[in-house]
Amino acid sequence: MHHTKIVFRSLHSVWAIIGVSITAVLATSTGGHPPAAIFAPVALVFWIAGHVLIGFSHKLAKQGKILAGARDNVSGKWPLTLVLLAIVFGCVFAFGLFAIISMVLIEHNWRNKLPILLLLWLPPSICFIGILLRQAWSRLLASAGFIAVALFLLFQMTESLVRGNRHSVSDWIGGIVVLLVFLFLGQHIFRSSKIKAFYSK
Repeated sequence: MHHTKIVFRSLHSVWAIIGVSITAVLATSTGGHPPAAIFAPVALVFWIAGHVLIGFSHKLAKQGKILAGARDNVSGKWPLTLVLLAIVFGCVFAFGLFAIISMVLIEHNWRNKLPILLLLWLPPSICFIGILLRQAWSRLLASAGFIAVALFLLFQMTESLVRGNRHSVSDWIGGIVVLLVFLFLGQHIFRSSKIKAFYSK
């Protein structure tokens, strides 16, 4: 079976297990006020929407393979890093879209909050689609995004030191670890020969 089919069938299977489990728990729950059972239809909608998103992503990946087939020196195998990035960015795309729709429908002052939410949602969502379609700019966007976030964290940590803000040792260690991980991901996505070959040499 093709590598891409295995990935997307696995995603369908995992999402099915999660969706059925959550829906069953909510449907059989009798406690709470309001009772959790009334949220079972919402969980069911999320479950169906997740499968639709996975199917949509699979179609984009197929289209990306067709587009890549028209170029020379393109690898057919998905690097693990890009698989993980596509899953993470796909989750950001899905939950961000749900948050935007919910905010527009529920909140009265959604116009004030929408620009900030779009600013946070659009880059990973665009990158998600670019990865599936094997567009080379998505590699550069993802790499620059991770490095930019790492530099922002470094700026925040430096500013905190200058101001003399008190933080625990564990907070500093956690911040440094996150910063290094983001820097590593940024340079890895930019320099990896496997990732470059996935798009075009």
